[in-house]
Amino acid sequence: MQIAADITAAELKANEQSANIDAIQRAQAVIEFKLDGTILTANDNFLTTMGYSLNEIAGQRHSMFASPAFAGSPEYRAFWERVNRGEPVSGKFLRQAKGGREVWIEASYNLVLDLRGNPYKVVKFATDITQVEQERRAAETERAANAAAQEKVVSGLARGLSDLAAGNLTARITEPFPGKYETLRSDFNNAMDELQEAMRGIVGNAHGISSGAGEISQAADDLSRRTEQQAASLEETAAALDQITATVRKTADNAKQANSIVAVARTDAEESRQVVNGAVTAMASINASSRQISQILGVIDEISFQTNLLALNAGVEAARAGDAGRGFAVVASEVRALAQRSSEAAKEIKELISVSSQHVGTGVDLVGKAGTALNTIVGKVGEISALVAEIAVASQEQSSGLGEINTAINQMDQVTQQNAAMVEQSTAASHQLRREAAELTELTARFQTGAESDRAATQRTATAAPKTPVHQQRQRVAQFAAQGSARPKANDGWQDF
Repeated sequence: MQIAADITAAELKANEQSANIDAIQRAQAVIEFKLDGTILTANDNFLTTMGYSLNEIAGQRHSMFASPAFAGSPEYRAFWERVNRGEPVSGKFLRQAKGGREVWIEASYNLVLDLRGNPYKVVKFATDITQVEQERRAAETERAANAAAQEKVVSGLARGLSDLAAGNLTARITEPFPGKYETLRSDFNNAMDELQEAMRGIVGNAHGISSGAGEISQAADDLSRRTEQQAASLEETAAALDQITATVRKTADNAKQANSIVAVARTDAEESRQVVNGAVTAMASINASSRQISQILGVIDEISFQTNLLALNAGVEAARAGDAGRGFAVVASEVRALAQRSSEAAKEIKELISVSSQHVGTGVDLVGKAGTALNTIVGKVGEISALVAEIAVASQEQSSGLGEINTAINQMDQVTQQNAAMVEQSTAASHQLRREAAELTELTARFQTGAESDRAATQRTATAAPKTPVHQQRQRVAQFAAQGSARPKANDGWQDF
């Protein structure tokens, strides 16, 4: 009778585990210890790594691979306590090989149990990482050296930058930098040299800008004040010119009306001269008629004298006739009385006509003189009419000219007002420029460029007399304005106008 069991799976698993152990033995350094740290055995990889033979280490304690200081330390005892408790202990460890050579290993300590589950030995699997660790430590040493060099560089740069932040452009890094960082120190110092030179120019320019900005601001204030005065004067001039223009226009209209009136007066004077000439002619005719009447009155006086003689003769004859001639005598007496009255009346008429002739002669003389005076007046009126016509034309031309001048003045007033507004803007901009220049000067005053112009130039700029072109031009304008205001007003030409 045969009793059998299939152990294929167990054999396969055992073979797999054996193959894994063989692979680990070939790839890693393996050493086995008792629970107290006594060495049982080690593979060739471990022996090669540590430089010992198996006979040299078998039966020895694990502490032979540790430094005496670490082997006697509490950490070492705690290490084996953790291993005996079965806690997984792995990591990177520093060990001493034969001859005190340092060896770095990446290892894990594993507690091995027997079939009953009790621990009976410890197996360590290790990998030699000495070269890697040495390279790492060399790298760390190099990094430490670089860090120290960088610390020195950073410290030097920090001091330089601190001086730069404080505005001290004369500071330089005098302590040499290690190795390749020396170029950095040289570049920093060269940069400080360039910055110092640039800041010297900037400080000088800032002082000039501050001085020029102050002069521009003062000149802008003066220009603004003069522009305001000019605008006000021009506005008053425009208002006065408006009144003058209105007055001249009214004068031109009055001159035109006067010209019309003088023309009518000239026509009336011409007609009056003709009337006076007619009156002179009529007075001459009246004078001639008066002389003719005087002649007729002489004839009447002679007739009255002859009638009176005839009446006298008739009375004599009637007296001779006696009673027969008495009636005829009465008639003759009446005729003689009538002739006497006619003679007296003729004498009175003659006296009246004589007086009238004298008056008519006087009237003729006066009318003649009036005609002569009226002819003179007509001539003068003609001359006055021509002058008034010329005055009317000149007044019209003056009105047109003043209208154009008034338009130009109004345009100048508008332009001046715009200029005044622009000057106000320029003044505000100049004040802003002055404030910014002052701020720039204050900022540049923080920097020490090693030049005499750092502090002293700022004080000298505030006290020295400015000699910039702006100041010179402002002096020229002020001198011109002073000369213009001091010019005698009698020669300004307006009085002649």
